[in-house]
Amino acid sequence: MDYQALYRKYRPQRFSEIVGQDHVTLTLAREVQQGKVAHAYLFAGPRGTGKTSTARIIAKALNCQDRGIDGEPCNVCFSCTGITGTTSMDVIELDAASHNSVDDVRDIRSNVGTVASAGGARRVYILDEAHMLSRAAANALLKTLEEPPEHAHFVLATTEPYKLPPTIRSRTQRFDFHPVGSEVLIGHLSRIAGLEGIRATPEALSLVARHARGSVRDALGLLEQVAALGSGKVDAAGVNAALGLADTETFARLCAAISSQDAPGALRLVAEIAGSGADLRRYAADALEFFRGVFLAQYAPNLEEIVDEPSDVLEEWRAQARALDSSDVLRAIDQLGDALVTLREGREERLVLELTLLRLVRPETASDPVSLAGRMARLEDRVRLLGERSETPAEAIPRAPRAETEPIPTSPPRLELAPEPATASRADQPPSAPDRVVAAQPAADPPAGLDLAAVDTVWPQLVSKVREESGPRRYALFRETRPIGVEGARLVLGIGAHLPFHLAQLQEDDRLTGVVTRAAGELLGGVVTIEYRAVNGDSDPPEDADDDPSEKTPDKDDLDDTGKGAIDPAEMVVDMFDGEIVDE
Repeated sequence: MDYQALYRKYRPQRFSEIVGQDHVTLTLAREVQQGKVAHAYLFAGPRGTGKTSTARIIAKALNCQDRGIDGEPCNVCFSCTGITGTTSMDVIELDAASHNSVDDVRDIRSNVGTVASAGGARRVYILDEAHMLSRAAANALLKTLEEPPEHAHFVLATTEPYKLPPTIRSRTQRFDFHPVGSEVLIGHLSRIAGLEGIRATPEALSLVARHARGSVRDALGLLEQVAALGSGKVDAAGVNAALGLADTETFARLCAAISSQDAPGALRLVAEIAGSGADLRRYAADALEFFRGVFLAQYAPNLEEIVDEPSDVLEEWRAQARALDSSDVLRAIDQLGDALVTLREGREERLVLELTLLRLVRPETASDPVSLAGRMARLEDRVRLLGERSETPAEAIPRAPRAETEPIPTSPPRLELAPEPATASRADQPPSAPDRVVAAQPAADPPAGLDLAAVDTVWPQLVSKVREESGPRRYALFRETRPIGVEGARLVLGIGAHLPFHLAQLQEDDRLTGVVTRAAGELLGGVVTIEYRAVNGDSDPPEDADDDPSEKTPDKDDLDDTGKGAIDPAEMVVDMFDGEIVDE
């Protein structure tokens, strides 16, 4: 027998063999078993999900001479083998793309009136790509579709059901076929690879399933192609070569380049991808899909419920979500989306991708609002850091403790200075060693009477200080917190359990913790430590707190909005670029 493609060789022949459509096959098998088969069905769904195969199995089950009690065909009787071999006169399969005229529908109507090939048999009409019917042809089919003879059944299959007239949809029983899940599809591919003697790695099967996008037929076709390329071996490199894909680790390298603003590294990455023969347009599309996943990981704790991806892909998304700023991720999505539009216009692919990645790693080269906001945030962080390094508060200068036996002097001490050269000024000479004071930092004590009520009193001022000193990104994280308890010298701040990403960012941000700790210590009069904890909803404070939990978050009118210590963006830009403001 001539070679058959895998998707034809392993086409399902029973309801139970349809992959990933249990909600459809169980219902249809029960209808056949109970003798309640509808006169017309509408199968809607993406390509390669089993619509036509299910229609053929219905025809088998209706005409099988030895049907099982579960409604499954036997696949050995004369009728079943005839339908399997496409020689049966009781199954008429038409392509609506080429049979979409009124005359074609008239032929169907005249054919419907004829009896089936055997007594008691059912005639099944399968109309594939039914949305391609012209409006006149669809209207001509209405009456026959509504009241066909008892021996006739119609199955309309389409990938675009919304294009069918409502009068057609209302006369059919509709079943929606879903894209097959990744895990189910990987298991199906693994089973067929074993039957065919194909040596396939789990990583390669995962790649095949991802790029098949839920289509069993596409997945089997790609498996067959890669197996031929690798002489019976299917690995990740073979899948990448067959599809023109770049290696998945390039996305992690791109994220690292964005995080470190490494422009040379980003350009080297483009050169490596182009040198490997990968499709640059497809890489831009895959990178956009990757950053979409990172975006979802930053804002959706229930990631498994939102997307259908293997667990290793989800973990990579979460890792990059922790490493990248949310503004960088949104900027990457915008820039890559614009790049895809440009690439569809036929521009030079490598140049477009290089410019896009350069704008991602160096926001100062881009002029869109998101990039400008990111540049302003970075400038504010730099100015704030320089200000913190230059500050030397008076209270930070230590004083040496005086010995108990040392008398308190009644007059200023007399300083004995070392002789200086005649050419040197006395003001330039440091004091001699005996005159220098060596100070020891006294141990800091926790604030006295620290409790939740005391924290509530200073909470508005604390929020205002954090807003001034931490910057907009860190303040956006901190404002989701509220004080929920005091444990000795530890101030416990709660954040909603539905914000796990925010909690992780707060716990890992040492700089923000330092700002909060310093501000809280100044306001409470002692040294405190900060701990962030997740709370479910509006949890009540500990039993020793008498205040209403709703009062923990200060009203905006209570915040200190005097502007003291705030940074004027205009002044900062003028100072950074040595310019001046010109009024027109």
